[in-house]
Amino acid sequence: MVAALVALLGVVAFAPQLNEGDAIGRIALVDQDGRAFSFDRLHGRAVVVSFVYTRCTDSCALVAAKLAQLARAADPRKVAVVALTVDPGYDRPPVLLRYRHEFGASQRWTLATGAPAALVFLERRFGAQAQQRGTSVEHADLAVVLDPRGRIARLVRGDDWTPQQLDELAEAAAGRAQDPLLALQLWLGDAAARCGQAVSSLSTGTELTLVAALSLLIGVPLVRGALHDRAG
Repeated sequence: MVAALVALLGVVAFAPQLNEGDAIGRIALVDQDGRAFSFDRLHGRAVVVSFVYTRCTDSCALVAAKLAQLARAADPRKVAVVALTVDPGYDRPPVLLRYRHEFGASQRWTLATGAPAALVFLERRFGAQAQQRGTSVEHADLAVVLDPRGRIARLVRGDDWTPQQLDELAEAAAGRAQDPLLALQLWLGDAAARCGQAVSSLSTGTELTLVAALSLLIGVPLVRGALHDRAG
């Protein structure tokens, strides 16, 4: 065990960030009940993963509440929901278990911790960019959707996603066709999270792209309505 952790520490600094289509591999973690956990146990189901920590006074509670809502709504035979802590020194299994109870859906989602090196490795691989500052941990807001083979199907940046959107993405990762309107909405959210600034400060090219996207966003429902009326 010690040798494995030493080896992991040696590769953390050189771990490349994963992209859509990449497999995350096997990392030994521990769930809220103190049991061994790894993502390969969830193969056969799509998995929604996000990052929180229990001492967070900012957006983590919102993310945790949305994950719990997703866990209640999703089909557990097709979709699993996992929250990874970015504060493994404090968020040991009993802490995570209490935290999970606060948000309900207790048996429908997993909160995972583990050796700090293992969590740092996953953070870097996913691009969560966590950095400890006293009792606070700065980290990128990010949700990851894995397909049933453990490969990244979608990276959703920011925390503006809804449980319904991630459920749709997870179902798509499991084989169901994705709604193009949802894809566009998530693309816009991803673009805003990447830019990290108001639309007014974007480049002209990006502004034009967003205008075109918004036109499609408005136009798609109108076209759907017209087709529906015509069919009726």
